[in-house]
Amino acid sequence: MQAAAACASFAFAFWTLSTHLTMMSHLSFHTLALIGPLAIAAGIVCGLFYVAVRNNIRSPQHDSPVSSLRVGWTWIAFAAALVSARGLGLGYSGFWILSVIFLFTGLVKAHTVFGGFAEQASAVTGRQAFILLFLILVCSLITYIAHRPDVDDAVYVGTAADAISHPELPVLSHDVLYGNQQLPLMLPSYAAESYEPFIGMLAYWFGVQPIFLAHAIMPTLLAMLVPVAWATLMRILAPKHWLAATVLALVVLSLPADARGFGNFAFVRLFQGKAIFVSIGIPLLYAYAWRFDETGSAWDGLTVAGCVIACVGLSSSAIFVVPMALVTATLAGWRPGFSERAAWTLLPAIYPLACGIWISGGFNGLSTVFAHLPARAELGATMVFGTHAQFLIFFALLAAPFLQRNIGWRWCLGVRGLLYFLGPLDPFTFKFLAKLATRDAVWRVLWCVPVAGIVATAFVSAVREARDKWGSIGAATTGLALAGTLAYLVPYSSFALSNGVSYSLKPLKVVDSDYEIAREAIAETPQNESILAPEKVAVWIPTFIDRRSLVSVREIYDEEMGVHMTAVEARERRELRELVSGRQFSPERRDQLLDSLSRYSVGMIVVNAAASNELAAALSQHGYSHLRTAGEYALFRLG
Repeated sequence: MQAAAACASFAFAFWTLSTHLTMMSHLSFHTLALIGPLAIAAGIVCGLFYVAVRNNIRSPQHDSPVSSLRVGWTWIAFAAALVSARGLGLGYSGFWILSVIFLFTGLVKAHTVFGGFAEQASAVTGRQAFILLFLILVCSLITYIAHRPDVDDAVYVGTAADAISHPELPVLSHDVLYGNQQLPLMLPSYAAESYEPFIGMLAYWFGVQPIFLAHAIMPTLLAMLVPVAWATLMRILAPKHWLAATVLALVVLSLPADARGFGNFAFVRLFQGKAIFVSIGIPLLYAYAWRFDETGSAWDGLTVAGCVIACVGLSSSAIFVVPMALVTATLAGWRPGFSERAAWTLLPAIYPLACGIWISGGFNGLSTVFAHLPARAELGATMVFGTHAQFLIFFALLAAPFLQRNIGWRWCLGVRGLLYFLGPLDPFTFKFLAKLATRDAVWRVLWCVPVAGIVATAFVSAVREARDKWGSIGAATTGLALAGTLAYLVPYSSFALSNGVSYSLKPLKVVDSDYEIAREAIAETPQNESILAPEKVAVWIPTFIDRRSLVSVREIYDEEMGVHMTAVEARERRELRELVSGRQFSPERRDQLLDSLSRYSVGMIVVNAAASNELAAALSQHGYSHLRTAGEYALFRLG
């Protein structure tokens, strides 16, 4: 377990460093594909060496008592009342103020600071290893069979496909959506991400389509690391019941099924780097940071640095999420005499901050694109925690500290909760962070705390304390109440059919009909000509190695890429896509748009079948003949 996580962290950190150095040196993807395997091999060697050394590192013993406090049932009841009031209509600002006062008062009452991890998890038994292995296999199977197509693959898989198609070009130097290699990256933050070039490198050497690796192979393998990552953290947070806490963390992680909820960045979306960051990177980052805080070992410090670099490569969101996570983990675990070690824990945050400074200038022209988006902490919490699951999560955040008997652990969880409320959940701080992280991505600051782990710790502690206070009946009653709550949330989980998830053994997580039309459109279009298609088809065209240029892709991409075009061209491209999607234009404007087709060398037009009858005559006048109608679409070819 430890070896798998360490080797993966170091290997991907080395790959990310090699990608960033190759890009800054303006070297080609072919060069990266040559040096990348060597970097990965070096990372694996470092991981194995770390595991060998780690076995000889002993955590210090602490004198802090394990049962120095009674469980704060009054505090827990107040937390429940506070969350209930929120559910019954208490405004977010009032709820936030009362929550901050509540947690701050609890910390004042504690009269102490964190005293170290007094309880240590025992060695993994054979039975525990078997159950963990079963979890690993189940997670891997679920990830493979769960299909929730995501149009963002136009960028992510498109980056890998474009690298293979043009290995002679500098790494991450140009747009991959429109296909002419003349435009810059749609968002400058994509230059920090190395997961997509990693997929490209594997596909380059194995000679397969990158979408096959991205959808079928890598998520299935990475899903095996999800329970390993959370088990590593739970052995610190709930050392006596870490296995049960791991199971609960995996369940909670999958619950919020809103479009931006945690659940949609877990198993159903593990084919994208940002989901790997949330599901694997964050729990490992906290585990490694606290492990270094405990031992002070240089090798433990290196794992923190490696994990930070790997997180940046997985998602550019790590640029602002990781520093916040490190600050939260460090302050929650700080104690007198450990200030120097705390500084060393924070030191790796320099890397994502440096990456942020490096790319920040490229966002100047995009401010108007995101200006209309809301930047409200209340909305961010609802989106990330889920409309229904948010009340359970808020209760766990508030109650978790008071379910701890260890006075130091109560302080640690209280500080972490307070910092979470004073940071990402603060209505005022949230608006400030929106200026740094953009309004489009600011809600991701809520990823900076392993929320699923906190909820799981609270659940396990609640059952344990109910058993100690009321015996087996109390434990059973509490367990049933928690199980009932989870059962209520199951219909709203990320695995629900209502979340757009289907289940099959097909390797690709795509909309089959749209994907096949994209494939046919590419096959019927000459190399030097482009394709005009509705959004549902256009988004899949960049995922092919042998693809064609596109006039337009989707609305949000057109807005973001429009800052690199003239206003006339950006509008023209957008309206051409809207025309073939069924939007009605005046005859004069329609003819103007069709006259512009030659300007973009359009050789293939895919039209919504419902609009094809109206456009057929006009397209014929411009030299396009009807090729065939397939399902929802009609294809028209030049000549």
